Amino acid sequence: MIEGLIIFSFLGMFVGLVAGMFGIGGGTLIVPVLIASFLSYGFEETVIIHLAIGSSMASIFFTGIASAYAHKKKDAIDFDILKPVTFGIIFGAFLGALFALQLSGDLLKKIIAFFALFAAIRIGLSIEFKSDNKKPKNLLSYLAGSGIGFLSSILGIGGGMFSVPYFKGYGLSMKISVGTAAACGIPIALFASFGYFFMGLNNTSLPNLSLGYIYIPAVLGISMTSVFAAKYGAYLAHYLKENTLKRLMVSLLLIICLYMAII
Repeated sequence: MIEGLIIFSFLGMFVGLVAGMFGIGGGTLIVPVLIASFLSYGFEETVIIHLAIGSSMASIFFTGIASAYAHKKKDAIDFDILKPVTFGIIFGAFLGALFALQLSGDLLKKIIAFFALFAAIRIGLSIEFKSDNKKPKNLLSYLAGSGIGFLSSILGIGGGMFSVPYFKGYGLSMKISVGTAAACGIPIALFASFGYFFMGLNNTSLPNLSLGYIYIPAVLGISMTSVFAAKYGAYLAHYLKENTLKRLMVSLLLIICLYMAII
């Protein structure tokens, strides 16, 4: 327990920095590392992927709060666009968790690898969604939020992979897009965690110290340090050039894609 908390605490520091810099909630890092940790602990292989994703979502809730607060202090969150998207997220995130638990662990690994590669290519080639409207209509925001929440819940991420380009497409700067995406991570993580919690309550294959598909030592360790590190990541995001942020994000996504493809 103590050894695990130490490992997860170090992970949390790095995750917090990444969450604050990119608005991605840190899940792109949490899931692969948790998978490796759970394999080394000898957990039942049939539950490892889902346990890693559920634990990631629960951790992201706390990281997301710290990251969003840091961005709010920099006036980097557009609440007018955020509010309608959040309503869609609530529905999509919970539904995504229920759907993910119907998929095999091997298929989920491939899905995560594919989306990491897709995001790296999109960012690296500067392929962006663009709209002539400066503000999306509410119906479109609800639908976009549902899709962002659904996919994020399956992948175990805070949604920045999808929400950052969506917000940029409506004319927001990279820094405002990242800050608004960080705020999106809070409802995504909360309602996805509910899904992973309820669906795993009767699973006897889960390890001790689990609440459904949420492994408590991992959540505690990551959350204790990530909430403090997230604000420093947010500060870095406001001082680094946009091209530098883009290169760092592409490199991170390619590493994650490779790892998920070979484990």
